[in-house]
Parts: sequence; C-alpha cells; structure tokens
Amino acid sequence: MEGYRSIWKFLFGTSFRHDWIDVNGVRTRFLEAGRRDAPPVILLHGTAGTLENFSPNIAEYAKHFHVFAIDMVGCGFTAKPDYPYEIPVYVDHVRGFIDVMGITRTSFVGVSLGSWISARFAVTYRGRVEKIVMIAPAGIITDPVVFKQVADGIRARRTRGVEDPSWDNIKRILENLMLDPKNVIDDLVAVRLAAYQRPEMKAAMPHALAMLSGDNSLSENEWRELDTPILVIDAIDHPDMFLTNGRRIVELAPRARAVQIPGCNHWAQFENAAAFNKASIEFLRETPME
Repeated sequence: MEGYRSIWKFLFGTSFRHDWIDVNGVRTRFLEAGRRDAPPVILLHGTAGTLENFSPNIAEYAKHFHVFAIDMVGCGFTAKPDYPYEIPVYVDHVRGFIDVMGITRTSFVGVSLGSWISARFAVTYRGRVEKIVMIAPAGIITDPVVFKQVADGIRARRTRGVEDPSWDNIKRILENLMLDPKNVIDDLVAVRLAAYQRPEMKAAMPHALAMLSGDNSLSENEWRELDTPILVIDAIDHPDMFLTNGRRIVELAPRARAVQIPGCNHWAQFENAAAFNKASIEFLRETPME
C-alpha cells in the first residue's frame, strides 16, 4: 500500500540496538543507532510516552549522530519505582543514563516534557549540554490559568488511559497530539496501549503526572541565563500554549531561535518528519559561534 507507515518501516533500513540497562537501579529501555564516534544526541519523549514517537527521525539522525532514544523513568517499558517523578527525578535519570553510556557532553531533542527536562538539565549541568531542540516546549509558564487548563486535560486523558486502557482511549490520547488524526498510525496506538496495560502502569501514572503542578519550571531569569544554543520548533498551524511558550523562550534565551514547521500539532517530529529532520539536523550540525 502506497504511503503505508509503521514503526518497523521507519527503522528497518538502519542498524540499531534495542535493549535495557540498569541506571541507578532503574531498568531502562533504550534504542541506540549511529556511529559510536559521532556526536551524541539524546531523544526525550513527552509525558508518560515512549521512544517510538521518534521512529521517523532515528534513521536520518543516525547518518550524522550517535543517537539514543530512551523511555524515561516511570514511562513506557522502563521500570516504575514508587515515588513521584518530579523534574529533578527525570533529570537525575537522564544524567545516570548518559553516565552509564560514557557520554560527557551531548545534545538533546525533547518533546514537551522532554524539552523541559533538557532545559532543566542544561541549567543543572551547564558543561554537559551542547545544544537543545525543543518541540512543543514546556518548562515555562507564560499564563498560569492556561497552564492549569492544559495540565488538567493531560492529567484527565492519561488517567483515563490507564484506568481503561482500551484502543479507543489510547487513540484519543494520541489524536490530541496530532493535527491530522490520520497520522495516528496503528503501531503508535498498539505500543502505547501495551505500555498502559502493564499492571504497574496504573499505580505509576500519578507519579508520572506529578510534574503537572508546574514546580521546577524555569524562571524567566533562568531562561535569560541559559546560553545553550536552542532551536524551538514552532507548530504554526496549531496555535496554543506550546507555541506561545516557544516564542517566549526565543525572547528570553540569548541563543535561542525558532523554525516554523507547518502541518503539525504537538508532534512535529512525527507529523512533518521531513521538515523537522532537515531543520533540526542542520541546527545540530552547525559549528557553534562563541
């Protein structure tokens, strides 16, 4: 079938390793691709997500980078310890992962929660972050009322997903991330459904949603002091809080700039992978100007 898409079709043409490793006692799922002597790039998914959201990007990234996509602590098929996963917990987990992999300095590509963790990581470990690509950026509160509305919606959909992990409920979660519902391919639904059907996921979901309080968001002063080169993805066809967030980050962060990607909502890297891959890879390969 012309135009058929699946996770395997995205990945089968490249060499990759799919495995689990221990990160400070947390059994952590990851996918690794690309040359080991290439610059490292870590891909971080969004709230209670999985690494599959980067499946259309990994093969292209692997041509230039040593790529790692992970299921973060409490998410997907990584272990789910019994404590709240606030932003510092995610940051510590990511730091532990790159330490285990022997990476001293890396770039990050983050979707939503992943972009928030990337920014907080860069503030906490300034010498260890090369660049950041932010998709649907979080970690900044431009309007507390709107933030609460968005957080409440995320909380309701994810909670419904684990309390009644049906195909339809999982599909609705993913449709909320896409501009075109046709981009919610069956593979994405099936993987997320399998993750949410795991017995431990129901107890873990409140922990995964703990950061929706907005605590540990970066202050405007922290954004002003963050001199890491940042590329913000503007999903121009879906104006919402995340588009506003990105534009404010560009105003504040001294080395941030934006690129407009049409035809997408929350998951630009999936819905318009060709445009996203081109823009983000060009940015990550640029020689930084001092």
